[in-house]
Amino acid sequence: MKSIFALMLSLILSGCTASDWVEAAGGIMQATDKNQKDARDNRIKAANKAAGY
Repeated sequence: MKSIFALMLSLILSGCTASDWVEAAGGIMQATDKNQKDARDNRIKAANKAAGY
């Protein structure tokens, strides 16, 4: 119970709203997705280059 209270207090004192946290989490997820997509694209390009395309 103390940890939940401490978390709520820190959120209130930080001035961040729930929407700020959701937006930040969404940004992190998009960055991860973009990183995975870029890695996949690089592997495909390398395979196509190796195959002579």
